[in-house]
Amino acid sequence: MGPDANCGAKPGQVYLIGIVIAAKICMRFYLKSRSIITLLFSFFLLVLPYYLNANTRPSTTVPNKGLMNGIISITTKDSKYGTTVSVLGNGKISDYSTKTLDFPPRIVVDIPNAVDPFESMTIPVKSPDLKSIRVGYHPKKIRLVLDIKGTDIPIFTTTPADNGLTIFLRSQKLIDKEKDESNQIHRRQTDKEFLALEKLIKIEADDGQDDTAFFLKAVDAYTAKNWSGAIENLNHLIKTYPAGRYTERAYFLLAKSYEELYSRSILANFTRIKGHYEDAINRFPTSIYVPGALLTIGNLCLKIENYYEALAYYNLVAKKYEDSTEAVRALMQKVKLFILKKKRKEALSILEYVVSKYPGSPEETEAKIEMSKLLYEMNSFRRSISILSDVRRIHSETIYQYPEVFLYLGHNYYELGDNIEARENLFRFYNSYPDGEMNHLILTKIADTYLSEGLIEDAVKFYELVIERHPETEGALISLIRLAEQQEQGELEIERGIALSVKVIGKDIGLPREIYEDIMNNILNKDEKNPLAQLALLKLAILYQKEKDYDKSLKALKEFLKKYPVSKLRKQIRQALNITLEGMLKEDMKEKRYTNIINVYQREKDLFSMINSPDAFLDIARASVNLNLKDLATEMFIRADPLLPDEEKPADLLFYVGRDLFKKDKLKGALSRLNLLINSYPTDKNASYVYQLKGRILFKQERYLTAVKMFSSALRYHLKACDRARILTDKVRALIKCNFNEEALKATREADELKRKCFIQYPHIYKEIGELYLKLGYPKKALSLFNKALEIEKGKENEILLKLKIAQCYRLLNKREDYLELYNQISGLNDPFWSNIAKERIEELNFNTEIRKRQGVEERR
Repeated sequence: MGPDANCGAKPGQVYLIGIVIAAKICMRFYLKSRSIITLLFSFFLLVLPYYLNANTRPSTTVPNKGLMNGIISITTKDSKYGTTVSVLGNGKISDYSTKTLDFPPRIVVDIPNAVDPFESMTIPVKSPDLKSIRVGYHPKKIRLVLDIKGTDIPIFTTTPADNGLTIFLRSQKLIDKEKDESNQIHRRQTDKEFLALEKLIKIEADDGQDDTAFFLKAVDAYTAKNWSGAIENLNHLIKTYPAGRYTERAYFLLAKSYEELYSRSILANFTRIKGHYEDAINRFPTSIYVPGALLTIGNLCLKIENYYEALAYYNLVAKKYEDSTEAVRALMQKVKLFILKKKRKEALSILEYVVSKYPGSPEETEAKIEMSKLLYEMNSFRRSISILSDVRRIHSETIYQYPEVFLYLGHNYYELGDNIEARENLFRFYNSYPDGEMNHLILTKIADTYLSEGLIEDAVKFYELVIERHPETEGALISLIRLAEQQEQGELEIERGIALSVKVIGKDIGLPREIYEDIMNNILNKDEKNPLAQLALLKLAILYQKEKDYDKSLKALKEFLKKYPVSKLRKQIRQALNITLEGMLKEDMKEKRYTNIINVYQREKDLFSMINSPDAFLDIARASVNLNLKDLATEMFIRADPLLPDEEKPADLLFYVGRDLFKKDKLKGALSRLNLLINSYPTDKNASYVYQLKGRILFKQERYLTAVKMFSSALRYHLKACDRARILTDKVRALIKCNFNEEALKATREADELKRKCFIQYPHIYKEIGELYLKLGYPKKALSLFNKALEIEKGKENEILLKLKIAQCYRLLNKREDYLELYNQISGLNDPFWSNIAKERIEELNFNTEIRKRQGVEERR
């Protein structure tokens, strides 16, 4: 906080207070000794510390290093906007406080620090609001007292900078004058909307005629807001004088009266109101009141959200009556409509047209200010500043009549990170309307500028000021949230918060959790849709999160999503969900509570669909692996895969995703994941299987020799017997494709030996090895393996396949009766597919037999 006062003598006059004090003391020596030498020497000794203070700062006391312990000068300057008092010290002003005293009116500024015991003094000031400035040096502070002229203390602000303090004050008279000027401009702009109304109800003089009496009676009722009375008298006038001198005005005033009568129920009575305006327009199509009537119908359409019809009326007025004041108002209403419809570019285009169409007019200024607001909302902050600065330059003498210029300059500079400019302009807006309804938000924003600069103490002072002066406002609630945030960050001691009594929530400020809970509950009871309720609920969820109370955090986040499915805080909610769900799963993973992890996922699937946390999906995947839920594990690894850069993808993710892509025949993607796994994690537990998968991919790509190398790499690892046998069978198939039959036979025999050491009966391995023997020309070996596989096979379809393989071996071994018996068994099955295959084989055999018989007969002939 700080005073805003005119504190100085003549404008531009500098008081070298230290030198004045020195001169007074020296004069005392001179009066005693009557010696010029004594006088000059004493003056030198007393002034020397001030000179040294500016550099080395010696003192008879022990002040804080670098802090002010003496005032060098005070300067005052009057302007049409107020009085500026500039206080220059011999060091930095680290802190100060202000207060006001009413009898007599004074502004007091205390600057705490250990100071030299200089003599107090009073400085007369020629200012509209100040009588004098008094400077007092006390043991632990310097006190400035601004003696006010009159009975009212002016509005004041203070701004510390470097080694100085600027105090700006504006008298109530000046404020009232500016308000009057601003109101006059506002009235001049607004009056355009009522010019037609004034013409409607204006009568030069009462001529004593009956029609004049009727019209005056209607006008009196209208001005007294007796809408029903006005309607009754106007209807009577129109009926009595259908072509009278007041009939035209009566029609339009009647429509206006109906509009006022149903102003609170426009939607229900829209047709009726519109009908009266249309009656007036149709009855008097060339009337000067027609543009205003059409514009009013457009406004009525806008109020009931009939945007297309409203737009049509605005376009009609703007085009047909382009030189009228109603045309400009129609254009500005189009801007409003387009903003409502989120068509900001169209709105901006209209405003640019108004600026070019009406240069130097109040409409141009209004359009520029609206443009700056729109650009601010579009995040075009620099362009907005440029337009506002142009308005400020053009209207430099009357700029305080356009306070929104300062407001949006402040907002724009804040968004650009220029906190000093933002604060200066926000202060100007605040000083223009010290009792404004939105000042609680302005002061909060000013506090935010201090906070952004890291000036925590200054920010806290303003937040406390808002809470104290503007309780139960949005600014107070924001300030409470800011104070809670500072507590969370350790910038604000808890004791300070507890000591501050706050009426906003009906109790003292407590811990951040208590603040958020109280704010949320207080607002939710009044207005569920209030954005601050959303913010408090989010803050509360994050606070629970920091306290590792993830269950409460999740509950708060779910409540938020239920109450506010569409919110501007959606992005922050997703981030909070990420951290909360991730934290819950990590705790369970650490304690190996795998079932808990799966249950959380199944219960909160909708929430997991909103997050993009790879760690959460990895935890679910690994819990699934531990519970042998391979499909779920694969699904979770696949979800985590695109959320991580290649260099951060773990081995298990690469393995599961690569294997899944291989199964889906997406060979390129599979190979890239597997290569990454081998290169990044060469000793991973799945490395052998990775090489095997790479070999199978290369085999499918007909790169058989490279596939053989991959299978050989897989066999270098320590493997179980069955696993080794399976890799060998893959290698044999690749060797056969390369025509390395001897090596293939050797590998087949090795696999045949290993199969016996399998820890379970595995029919598939017997079938695979049998097929390899068959391809290498060893049907007898193959027959033995197929028969063994048939003994342990339980699947009906697989049994049929094995019988067909056995029949094939019998054919190669020329055991006709054996293979015919098998084909007949299969052909007798109810399965049409396999029985038809067997019948075809039998028919083929019979056909071949018949051919051979005929060939034999021919040969014998």
